[in-house]
Amino acid sequence: MAVDLKIINPSILMAVPERQYKFVLIYCKSGKITIDIDDEKYVIEERQFLTITPKQFYQFIEVSNSDGFILEFTYDFFCKSDKAIELIYHNGLYCHFGLNELINIASEESYLNVEHCFSLINKELLNKDFEYEASLHSIVTLLHIEVSRNKIIQQQRPLYKPDALFLNFLNLVRDNFEKRLAAKEYAALLNITEQKLNELTKKNTGETTQQVINDLIILEAKRLLNYEDLNVKQIAFKLGFDDSHYFSRFFKKQTSTRAKDHLRKLLSN
Repeated sequence: MAVDLKIINPSILMAVPERQYKFVLIYCKSGKITIDIDDEKYVIEERQFLTITPKQFYQFIEVSNSDGFILEFTYDFFCKSDKAIELIYHNGLYCHFGLNELINIASEESYLNVEHCFSLINKELLNKDFEYEASLHSIVTLLHIEVSRNKIIQQQRPLYKPDALFLNFLNLVRDNFEKRLAAKEYAALLNITEQKLNELTKKNTGETTQQVINDLIILEAKRLLNYEDLNVKQIAFKLGFDDSHYFSRFFKKQTSTRAKDHLRKLLSN
């Protein structure tokens, strides 16, 4: 199903983590929800949102007298234009790098807008009237604009506005781990030069194209190590490495380097 709306109740509880392949917007109207995403625990409280990005692993652990909704939708349903692609990734609303954030509703007016959007989505899904999918797309868009506005009010950092071409690059990497494509091959798939792609990644992340690719590979490797019953050789193969020993060295080097970079940033603040 391209779009689905679930009511939050004890039936959403899960015995084991599962990989999600859709975009998910969780809204807690009241109560408290505990969820694990990529081995990080989050507690969603009254009038808060949390998003799950495709390919993340998640598990609903606890629901305490909660009321709310879980909206799921596919990439193909929502991303019909560059503008739509940019909206769902605008300001890290859905993030390829696993940085899930709780988002608070900032005002009573926003709360009423959110409630109205969910009511309309539910009505469209139930009735399936003429052109209901087009109507659904519009309502889901309005809902995400409202959520984004709340995130902008909440955060204390500059607005992050990635462009669609860069986001298409990230999606390509995420969907082609097993091929282990080089930067120039991704550039060719996007019909741009390798230099242009490197400029894009530098602009959006401050990193080279290859480092962004490596970051995404490491994130996926950690998910496979944590959640899949696979040995190192099988994980290496899934990520396009013919030699498991080389993969192990790559993993150690990248995780060590990223840890050092993170420490350096902390010390410089």
